[in-house]
Amino acid sequence: MRSFLSILILASMLLTLAACSGGTDMPNDGTGPSYTTTSDPENTLDYEKDDIPDDLDFGGQVINFALAGQGTANIRTNEIFTDELNSDIVNDSIYNRQKYVEERLGVEINPVFIGPLDYETELERQHMSDEDMYQLCGYITFAFTRFVFTDYLYDLTTLNYLDLEKPWWSQTFNAEAEIMDGQYVATGSLALSLSRSMFAIFYNKKLADSHSATFPELNELYDIVDRGDWTYDKFYELGSSIYTDNNGNDTRDEEDYYGIGFQECIGADVIWSSFDIDILSPDGDGWFELDVPVEKMYDVLGKIHTLLNNTPGCFNPGGDDEDLKVLSEMMAGDNLLFMNNKLDAVESPTLRNMQSDYGILPFPKYNSAQKEYYTYAHDSYTSFAIPKTNLAPDVSAAVLEALASYAYRETNPSYFNVALKGKYMNDPQSRKMLDLVVDGFKVDAAWIYLETLGAGFPANFRPSDDTSYAGKYASQSKKVETNLKMYKVASKFS
Repeated sequence: MRSFLSILILASMLLTLAACSGGTDMPNDGTGPSYTTTSDPENTLDYEKDDIPDDLDFGGQVINFALAGQGTANIRTNEIFTDELNSDIVNDSIYNRQKYVEERLGVEINPVFIGPLDYETELERQHMSDEDMYQLCGYITFAFTRFVFTDYLYDLTTLNYLDLEKPWWSQTFNAEAEIMDGQYVATGSLALSLSRSMFAIFYNKKLADSHSATFPELNELYDIVDRGDWTYDKFYELGSSIYTDNNGNDTRDEEDYYGIGFQECIGADVIWSSFDIDILSPDGDGWFELDVPVEKMYDVLGKIHTLLNNTPGCFNPGGDDEDLKVLSEMMAGDNLLFMNNKLDAVESPTLRNMQSDYGILPFPKYNSAQKEYYTYAHDSYTSFAIPKTNLAPDVSAAVLEALASYAYRETNPSYFNVALKGKYMNDPQSRKMLDLVVDGFKVDAAWIYLETLGAGFPANFRPSDDTSYAGKYASQSKKVETNLKMYKVASKFS
């Protein structure tokens, strides 16, 4: 079954065709996609509709929606609410979404932006005071999920109007987030940060062509992917030997010319998903157990260590999130053939103004025996929950479902259309590759519950000079097993 994200790519292609043929002011009369979402979004594309009753009216009830403060991360700025219309199709869809849901359900939605250093403290304060201050919450996934074990959050599967099996909720996330037949946080179409956070391989087409005499397969990358032969070894073969000391200073720096750009921190986190390495798996009782293919993990960690430390053609910009921008700048300056980066790089001025053409490929497979291409989404994407201090949780559930279903039908197709138009959207083969990327979203429960059940396990294996993987695994696995026992006994899940 196709995921909700792959369907969005199809929608964006349809929207692009419509824009080319008829401008951006098409009437919302049910005959085609709508660019002005002030009317009923049920008439846009042929998407599944939600099951919220048509006559539901909550009489003007105020819903305070607590969100991480704007500006804490670029991918989260204005993803849920925006103050005004500005003729930007994504911004306006987000603005109209709020107005539509408020009118549809008879509510007033009040976004409350809380600073990133205060968000968790504020939720704790609300819970301890038993004050119904915030009726909905949206926060960074890996940090948010610790509240699952403090009994702060409702089991979303028990609330009216909320249907987590609908396509606007990520079924991949649901399967890993479920605990003892319950689920307390969810994400999907409403979180633009989810798709923006997914990693892919970008490549400079001009440089690929210039090296095609030595590596003819650089002109066949799409075909290699289609055949299922886009593996890590192939990726390494094509880029690892390309290096020129551009500035002649005998120092490997960002002014030089490389085959591969790969960031050592969150850029390396992609290996767990893309190489299909499980960490936590269901134990048969609705809980989890540590289930790591250890020898495979050692092999993968060794490959990435070699890439970052012993490969002439690989540039590692550093461990900060901002260092991913350095890779985009190098690619735009025709000094980088391949880079591993998040999809939100497409929206950056750097790649939007890039003179050479570029394409996007899925992250390569571990080997040819792996059946599918998978990708990882950096775990700062937004998830949503309803706090137990909420005295009318079904009202908030209806609001959350209505916002998410609207996002699925209107906002996300608008986002993909805008983010991918221009040079990138002019390449039908790259659109197909993007479909593979977003449809391959894969997450492990250890990432969702990173600070609790996961005991930081995957993040603790980020590349370093320490290559004693067996010793590190022994210590880290004990921490995970201890946490699994502790949280089961000390929480409501015992």
